[in-house]
Parts: sequence; structure tokens; C-alpha cells
Amino acid sequence: MSAKVGNAWMGSSYPGGVMEPRGPWHYDGEIDLGFGGALRMAATVLTHDPIFDWFAYGGALTVDKNDLRIVPRDGLRQRFYAILTGTKNPNSTVRRFKMELDRDGFAAEQSIVTDKSLNKVAFTLENRTGDEHTTELLLSLPTGTTYSVLQNGKAIQLNRTSNWDFPLCAELKVTSQPSNIEVVRASP
Repeated sequence: MSAKVGNAWMGSSYPGGVMEPRGPWHYDGEIDLGFGGALRMAATVLTHDPIFDWFAYGGALTVDKNDLRIVPRDGLRQRFYAILTGTKNPNSTVRRFKMELDRDGFAAEQSIVTDKSLNKVAFTLENRTGDEHTTELLLSLPTGTTYSVLQNGKAIQLNRTSNWDFPLCAELKVTSQPSNIEVVRASP
């Protein structure tokens, strides 16, 4: 708004109009919503399709016998989801494994490595700000499973959250060096 105060474009459609002070509007109905939505949904998703076999949306997948290597290329490299059904029966129970990093991300062009049963998911944590800090690894695990988190081989405590989408959280210590993170399923 170039005037000291003026009507916004939607002023005629609202009773009394919408008055905005000089400067940028404090809201937007177009690019901010789309850009914000893109940032909120960017993820690398692994799935096993009954027709197309193993596939990674938002990532480059390499299958080697029982190992799956996924290089995240979704633009943010902070979210990894695996949504799997039984390999032969598409009507079997869906297993959902979700992990999201709060502040940092998966190392550029480094693989997230897992096996076809999601017994272990390993990745390299990249420090995005260069300072020492803690970051949260948010987790949602397949129903009826128990996992542990290891950072450079050391067990990290999993805490319950009030977030229904990510009920578990591990606080990771981040230094200037990359960390090796493993999310390992406990033996049944």
C-alpha cells in the first residue's frame, strides 16, 4: 500500500472495507499459501506398489536385494515416510513409518538406508546452521512396533509428545560434524 492508509482490493466486497496501512499487506491469498503449502508437504515417500514394485516419491531409489537406498530430493530433505502394505496382498494392513527433523536435515546426496521390512532406517544428519545445538527427530512408528534411536552408536531416549501425528521424539545433539542416526526396530 503506497498511501498512508487505504482500502485493500477486497474493500468493496466486505462491509466497511478492509483498511491497510502503508507498506506490505500482512496477508496474501496466493503465493504465500502455495509456497507455504509446498514447504509443509515436501517429503520423500517410500512405497511398495503391487504393480510398479519399490518406488520413492521425491527421491532416487536403489534396490539391492533386501536393502533400499533412498537419496532424498524433495527440496527440503527433512521428512521421510514409508507407507507399505504386504508385498503380495495389497489389502493387508498398511505399515506407516514417518520421521521428520525439526531444524536440520538429511545430508545432501547421502542415502537413507533401510531394509524391506523397515527393521532399521539409517541416515546421516546434516547440521544446517553450523552451530552446536539440539534438534528433534519426530517419529510415528508402525502400529504394534517398538524402535530405538542411536546417534553415532549411542542410544538416545525416546519421549512421548502430545502431537498425534508424531507421538515420539528424540532430541539429537548436533555438532559441526555430521552424525550417523539409526532408528532400529526391537526384536519381537
